[in-house]
Amino acid sequence: MELPEVSIIIPTYNYGHLIEETLESISRQSFKNWECIIVDNESNDDTEKVVNQWLLKDIRFKYIKIKHCTTSACRNKGLEISKGKFLQFVDADDQISEGKLKNQIELFEANSNASIVYSNAKYYDHGFSNKLRYTLDESNKPWMIEFTGYSWELLALMLKKNLFVISSPLLKRTVYEETKGFLEKLNWVEDWEFYFRCFAKNYFVVFDNSESSSSLIRVHPKSLSRNKIMMHEQSLLARNEVMITLNNINRHPHFLLLKEDNYKQLLFLHKSLAKEYASTSSFQSKKHLISYSLKSKEYKFLLMIILSFFIPTKIEIPD
Repeated sequence: MELPEVSIIIPTYNYGHLIEETLESISRQSFKNWECIIVDNESNDDTEKVVNQWLLKDIRFKYIKIKHCTTSACRNKGLEISKGKFLQFVDADDQISEGKLKNQIELFEANSNASIVYSNAKYYDHGFSNKLRYTLDESNKPWMIEFTGYSWELLALMLKKNLFVISSPLLKRTVYEETKGFLEKLNWVEDWEFYFRCFAKNYFVVFDNSESSSSLIRVHPKSLSRNKIMMHEQSLLARNEVMITLNNINRHPHFLLLKEDNYKQLLFLHKSLAKEYASTSSFQSKKHLISYSLKSKEYKFLLMIILSFFIPTKIEIPD
């Protein structure tokens, strides 16, 4: 039996009402040699029923249900059982344009040294998939960088923010083998941390400018809901991992500047979390202030915080 050329990994949790359109967009791909692995993160809605209809229609769809875990662990499970030479990630509430796989495989064929080919993203409001725009809001200004070259050139920008959405790239399988996949303790910002590790490998990246290669990102209330404290905590975990990654690329010409920039972000996150916790958890607030003081070498401030555990003291969080 012929092995699939592309493995598409879709993690899902309680998206039975949305995943139908996602799977429809996979089935419409003009490139046909793919497998699509749906990893159900122990949904308790009708996800399994919806997916089973697709399993009956098309043997290229595969479904596994796992014990509830992070989105990262979900994707890694799909990666473990995948067989494709190329890897495509898609979220269960999004879609990809019908030419994406075909166009990007052709770009890989034309650029034998490429490890990542990525495309633009378009956003649409739930129920209005025919009205596409370049941004989450109504400004409609393209934000993704159109870049072809070695990824170290973009590492400083990638350190500040994610440069594309999870489904924009098509990856060679070797990328997964060399990076070991997603960091499983992360449930948010996991794609940024993963792609940062990819960029740290100095892979050759190719931009696909075809309109028929777009990632199509659905905007709906659940997609916009974020717990600010949890997001900051997850970002802190990711930034600590990024520091480890940076320490492994000390040949980078701007190695020290990259570390300094990431260090500043770590300080910012500790201060932000101290402020967020201030009204709900004094202990958590002080814990982050202690980390901030140690990292910034503010030892007098550190002493004041430690004493405040024993002597009631109002702590002014630095701006």
